[in-house]
Amino acid sequence: MRCTVTAIRRTIAAALSFGQYVARTAVSRTFRLLADLYRAIDSGAAVEIGYVKADGTGSRRVIEPAELSATSTGAIAVRAFDQLRGEDRTFRVDRIIGHRLMGVG
Repeated sequence: MRCTVTAIRRTIAAALSFGQYVARTAVSRTFRLLADLYRAIDSGAAVEIGYVKADGTGSRRVIEPAELSATSTGAIAVRAFDQLRGEDRTFRVDRIIGHRLMGVG
């Protein structure tokens, strides 16, 4: 958990370096995404995400999040079952460009 908190703090600090308005928007979006991922983990709901891979290609995925953690570089990642691939995958949160929580009332 400590690593995840440190990664969140780094994300906030990076956002703050872009200026107050951009920082507020980025931090708000990040917190909303993290909150929705935690809700999905707790309820077993799926999340539709827009994701950009390291090579810049984008895709839409429906994932079933299992846990949030920090990578060795300090990035926040979500381990989830990827319905498109039919297997567990890890997605960096900073590469998720949009999301929609599915099946939670």
